[in-house]
This record gives sequence, structure tokens and C-alpha cells, in this order.
Amino acid sequence: MKDLDLFIWYPALLFPAIPIMLLVFTNKYTALAMLIRKLHVLSYDNSGNYLSAERIQILSSRLLLLRWMQSLCGVSFLFNLLTIFFGYINLMNLALNLFSIAVFILAIAIILFIIETQQSHYALNLHIRDLEKYNKKND
Repeated sequence: MKDLDLFIWYPALLFPAIPIMLLVFTNKYTALAMLIRKLHVLSYDNSGNYLSAERIQILSSRLLLLRWMQSLCGVSFLFNLLTIFFGYINLMNLALNLFSIAVFILAIAIILFIIETQQSHYALNLHIRDLEKYNKKND
């Protein structure tokens, strides 16, 4: 019984982190979706002609990264739940393997999060550059 008590701490430590990551990813997705919808409306008003191919590519790439981040986080959560289940029925080797997979998948999701964050900052820098050009032109 002591092995089970020690083992249960591994997935218990990861358990709250995954839903928090899903919440962060969902908030980023919601913000990006609102931006894309706004740009879509502006494009019909012909106000979106300032969007370069580079900016559209960044939005598309960020959306793809967010999809993978959310999916991998969900899969990681599932593996974490399976870890708890197999630990409960005393299949410790299988449970530890599943836990390792859950941690690995979550690590990939976090790496994608870092990449998406860098792309987000790059996109904001493009906007700042445009604002600086606009201010120089109006001075």
C-alpha cells in the first residue's frame, strides 16, 4: 500500500497543471479568434488592405500552434487520468509509462506555447513598427 501512496503523488502533481494550461490556451485561442473575425469583417469593408501576407501567415501559424497546444494538453490530461486508473488497479509499470508519456506530451505543448508566444510578440512588433512609421509621417 505504501507504493500506491507514493505513486499517487506523481499524477496528483500534474493533475491541476493541465487544466490551467488548457485554460491559458483557450484564452489565447479566443483572443486570436476574435482578432481573425474582426480582420475578416474589415476585409469586406476594404479596410483590411494593410494586412500583409506575412501577417496573415503569422495568424495562420499561431492558430495551428494553438490547435496543437490544446490537443496535446488534452491528450496529456487523458494519459494522466489513465496513470491514476492503472495505479489504482496496481499496474504500476504501465502507470509509470503512461505518466512519462503524459509529461512528455505536456512538455511538447509547452514548447509550442513558447513558439506561439514568440510569434505573438513578433506580430505585435510589426504593429509597433507601423505605428512608429505613422508617427514619423505625421510629424
